Amino acid sequence: MTEQVEERLSGRTSEAQAARTDRMIRAAIELAGQGGYEAVQMREVARIAGVALATLYRYYPSKNELLLAAVRYEMGKLSDDVHTRPPRAATPERRAGEVFARAFQAMRNDPGFAHAALSVRQSPAPFGAHEATQPAPTGTEYTFVDMAARAAWGRGHRVTAAQRLALQMVESLWISGTIDWLNGRLTADAAVQRIRLAAEKLLT
Repeated sequence: MTEQVEERLSGRTSEAQAARTDRMIRAAIELAGQGGYEAVQMREVARIAGVALATLYRYYPSKNELLLAAVRYEMGKLSDDVHTRPPRAATPERRAGEVFARAFQAMRNDPGFAHAALSVRQSPAPFGAHEATQPAPTGTEYTFVDMAARAAWGRGHRVTAAQRLALQMVESLWISGTIDWLNGRLTADAAVQRIRLAAEKLLT
């Protein structure tokens, strides 16, 4: 890396900030891949990313917020993949099922990250916390469903309430199937079969 590029990526410009967030997220994903949720330690993330610990906390005040950013990063990659290689199945329900199956394959390829992602997104909040405040959406709750909807019916299709509900049910089954696979209660092939069948039955 030349000195000019180094200076550009270490300053306060938007390009430099984007480069820092990319390094921090990639470091978190790398550590998660080595040992799941527990392996992601903020001090180690900062070391690998080449930033000060205070800088890391300024961008991501907690490990969970960092991992949620990593989930959004990986969802972006899945979205790019679906856009570049759209499912070619003959029916909408099978095309939607293919999106969920690809997402599971990404988890299968990196079980450590799967463990970290599901730990941060699916663990219940402290008891009673939801009664005090309603958390704002993080921007990831509906991305998966919208991605599957576009693959199923095309970008111009207006998704009905019933179709959205069906996709949300498939997503819930995808989550439970992935957790069962991580916990050794379900084989990977059985998990994919369950996900595809759920999409076909619920969206038909």
